[in-house]
Amino acid sequence: MRGIVTGVIFWWSWLIAVFSLTAQELQASVAVNSTALQGRDRELFLSLEESLNRFLNGQQWGDQSSQTHKKVRCSFNLVITGTDPTGSFRGELYLQSFARDESDKPLTPLLKLRDKELVFSYSAHQPLIYDARSTDDNLTATVAYYACLILGLEGDVASPLGGTNYFRAMEQIATGARSHGWPGWESYRHQGGRTAIAEAFNDGSLEQYRLIWHRFHADPQITTATGILRFLSSLHRERPGHRLLALFGDARLQELTDILSQGSRSERTHYLQLLREIYPTRNDALDKLRE
Repeated sequence: MRGIVTGVIFWWSWLIAVFSLTAQELQASVAVNSTALQGRDRELFLSLEESLNRFLNGQQWGDQSSQTHKKVRCSFNLVITGTDPTGSFRGELYLQSFARDESDKPLTPLLKLRDKELVFSYSAHQPLIYDARSTDDNLTATVAYYACLILGLEGDVASPLGGTNYFRAMEQIATGARSHGWPGWESYRHQGGRTAIAEAFNDGSLEQYRLIWHRFHADPQITTATGILRFLSSLHRERPGHRLLALFGDARLQELTDILSQGSRSERTHYLQLLREIYPTRNDALDKLRE
């Protein structure tokens, strides 16, 4: 029993440290769209937008030394779609993030995601305060979870497996949130849920995905791209429809096909065949391989 208590204290202490000491900071643009709720107090949603903005950009995600670096650019767009019988809001969250870059080159997208299962309560001028020891608010848990996903992806870009602490924090958030029964956290419904994504990034058997994520950013050459394609094809055969395939495709498929298009005609035909098996509906991103 003593060992269990010690382990719990360690995990909570570690999770608090992630949020207060060891993360890069975010430069998040935030928007709340409430046009679906005609007649509702506009002040409420302006307050919500301000609270989200303060939470994401005002949170001390990293230590003081990290403030000398460029912040991780991202966007959180919350579309309110309705209310449920309890008066809670239903919404969809649209997320994007980009790799930090000290140069003036176009930003590299790392995440494009649509979360369709957000249910939450909010009162005007309510601040969003995340406490790792008490996950009692779905909105703050969800936003903190995605902040960790963004920082984890950026961490893996910066160094091999550099996002590990953030992905562990995601899983801890998911564990706490799932106990409340909030939609979107179920581990059994589908591979695209929040818990499933967190588990995927902490699955040692999928570590290779994270390593190629780093290599692709560090060395975006055709040899690297063909290696990535082989891995994606293998993952598709072994685990069709896995959420990591969709996360890669939504954010970086265009970048991958741009590089693969440098191959010979026969090579492009082969690449196209493999990618059509993995992403059968993404004809727009695959067009360049048909040229």
